[in-house]
Amino acid sequence: MVRRLLYLNGLAIVNVVLFHATGMGFVAMLAWGERYLPPGVSPMTQIGSLPYLGLRILEQLVVFSIPAFLIVSGYFVAVATGRNQSSVSWKVVTTRVMYLLIPYLLWSLVAIGLKLFVEGEQLPLPTLVRMFLTGSTNEVFYFVPLLVQFYLLSPIFVPLARKHWKALLIVTALLQLMVHILQYPMLLGQPNEFSQQIFKLLPKWFILARIFWFPLGIVIGFHLPEFKKFLIPLRWWLVGAGVLLIPLGVVEWEVYFRLSGLQWLAHSETILDSVYAIAVVFGILAFEKSNLPLSNFISSLGGKSYGIYLTHAIVIEYAAKVIYRLIPGMLGYQILLQPVFILCGLGVPLLLMAIVDKSPARKYYTYIFG
Repeated sequence: MVRRLLYLNGLAIVNVVLFHATGMGFVAMLAWGERYLPPGVSPMTQIGSLPYLGLRILEQLVVFSIPAFLIVSGYFVAVATGRNQSSVSWKVVTTRVMYLLIPYLLWSLVAIGLKLFVEGEQLPLPTLVRMFLTGSTNEVFYFVPLLVQFYLLSPIFVPLARKHWKALLIVTALLQLMVHILQYPMLLGQPNEFSQQIFKLLPKWFILARIFWFPLGIVIGFHLPEFKKFLIPLRWWLVGAGVLLIPLGVVEWEVYFRLSGLQWLAHSETILDSVYAIAVVFGILAFEKSNLPLSNFISSLGGKSYGIYLTHAIVIEYAAKVIYRLIPGMLGYQILLQPVFILCGLGVPLLLMAIVDKSPARKYYTYIFG
């Protein structure tokens, strides 16, 4: 099972890179259209085009990634707790938190430095402090404060997952459902003051935004035989559900986009996305004894996932900005742009890790990449 979870972690990091490559693809297509479209042609005319639909399908395909990361993290908390302890020790928690925070602070400083000295942004000290605390120094860094919160609360989750796991899953699932429901007035273009205020209180870096997935991982870790017994007979149904939910998710989001009345609607996780994530993750776990595509390579990426996570978005962002400045015509060709973003998002972090691993800085590798 550990190898299967490493595979899931590796698959999740590949898909996170794909997700942010598609996000930058949408930026190139719609926000930077003036760099490659004829004068007077609106970038919005590309909505519904074949490249647009390709990006939407790819975006939908990979939305299980963050739930997968949280489930794997929760599972390894259960492993670290062991069979004889009533709860996870604070030593384990603090070690893991420091393992997360030191590389996070380093790459947050890199992201801030680029904003200050390359972009020329003016960021007062209170803004910088808020950015570090909420993970907004880069668009993907919110995940680190989120995961830290889960680790700090894991001494509470662990006893519940061991003895009252069904109640824990029901309560956290209901909380997750509530969070999803609260965003629907915004998605349907009918926001009200209550929903707007509540939505502001549930940013994606806050634990309630994805409350279900980490405890689910802990529960799986403690009750693996029960889960295997439940999942294995359903494995082909899970595959079928996952495949069916991809086009349904694309259609769902296009409906919300058009109902919202906005020029652009940034993607957020819906109830359908959560069901899709369950189908994908449970499907991978249910095929435990089957060979999966590129198993060794993807599992190796699982062990490097944190370093890739912290660096890939910075690399993709500045690769896109270089193209914007030097090769603007390329922005109109997603078939060329996406491979460049994906190659940069995976290749540059792996190259940096290999260089550090073979240099005198190797002794600091854990502090740099986790």
